[in-house]
Amino acid sequence: MTTTDYELAQLIDKRRALSAQLAGVELQIAMAVGDRDAARRHLKEMNAQTEARKAARLAMCSAMGAH
Repeated sequence: MTTTDYELAQLIDKRRALSAQLAGVELQIAMAVGDRDAARRHLKEMNAQTEARKAARLAMCSAMGAH
């Protein structure tokens, strides 16, 4: 993996982290107004972003020979 690939992976990870945080805020808002369907959607999105981050980190470690 080149430095450029590593830097790109870091930026993507940062974007996913921020997306998960935003989904968490949206979840709180949906819960506050009693919108259960929206709350479920935002929870699902938050979890999807978190899982994507985990998978990408594992793939990066594998590509670098760490695992």
